[in-house]
Amino acid sequence: MSTITPYVVGAAVTGGAFLLFKDSFADVIATHFTLDGASDGFHSPEAAFGLYLMIFGIEAAGSVAALLSIKDPRTGGSVAAFSWGLSAATAYLFVVVMQASTDLQGGAAQLPSYQLAIGVVVGLAAGGAAWLIGRRRA
Repeated sequence: MSTITPYVVGAAVTGGAFLLFKDSFADVIATHFTLDGASDGFHSPEAAFGLYLMIFGIEAAGSVAALLSIKDPRTGGSVAAFSWGLSAATAYLFVVVMQASTDLQGGAAQLPSYQLAIGVVVGLAAGGAAWLIGRRRA
């Protein structure tokens, strides 16, 4: 499987969530949160989605660069596992950020800090599963 595939899947999941949530967004949505969960950065929904896609592209470029710099072909599976984990964590966090910006009815978006921990767990689970599947195929 390609090193880019995880990021295409992550972008597709994020795009699906964007389509599900877009009718409940205000004119601007929260795109950045402080450590205590308060929103402090805002963009239009379309601009935010564009930023999300750009981030997936940057992550994919980094993974491709890492794969190209590897001398040992057996290490490619580790890059793939890392890519799946990073993509899953990123997609999860983008989805919960979008969800936090829905149906606010004049209130401010909040993102509980435990969502970051859940994102890490999602990334570790996806990366671990990809690593195990890669080892099984080898």
